[in-house]
Amino acid sequence: MADAPPSYQSAQGFEHREKEAESNSSHRFKIREEIGVYRSQHVTAVVATVVPLIRDRARGGLANSTLLLLPSDQESSRNGKLVGYSSEEPPVLVQLEGEHDTMEFWRQPEVLRTLQDQVLAAISDTLPPPADDTPVPPRAMLPGKTSFFGRKLGEAFAISAAAAPLKAPVAVRADHHCVFFRTENEYGLYHTVDGQAVALTVEVS
Repeated sequence: MADAPPSYQSAQGFEHREKEAESNSSHRFKIREEIGVYRSQHVTAVVATVVPLIRDRARGGLANSTLLLLPSDQESSRNGKLVGYSSEEPPVLVQLEGEHDTMEFWRQPEVLRTLQDQVLAAISDTLPPPADDTPVPPRAMLPGKTSFFGRKLGEAFAISAAAAPLKAPVAVRADHHCVFFRTENEYGLYHTVDGQAVALTVEVS
């Protein structure tokens, strides 16, 4: 008895398995993109909260600002008073309330870099200075002098002119800080507890 040819249904099932494997493969590689997109969107929402606070300080003529972003999963910041900072330059406290605003999220280095970049883009009103293509001036030589000291002086002048650093008009830095809060219980006794925060520093030169 001759073998029966493969049925159309079997071929269709093989085609379905191929498409399913291809779909799973594309989904597996897509997760990195999704993490980046949602991470950026979440940081953008926080930036929308902190930029008005920075603007308020700028309207008061203050060039430098420090904001402490307090994660939503830390209770010490809600009931205590911040200690350990100078009273002349107290930081602005920003209590985060989102379900994803935990320290686990803000502990990621990529999140801090995204926060820095987005805040800088939101508040910077000038572009960084372009690269200086000005030719290096010739070595400083006294007329008729070709001494060893004359050459060294000229070389030092040329290096100094070429490598002069340019300071950015606005600097933004985000890093992790250990913060301390003092609480008082029902018996009037003080207790100091520690916690973690994201310190966002803005410096305008």
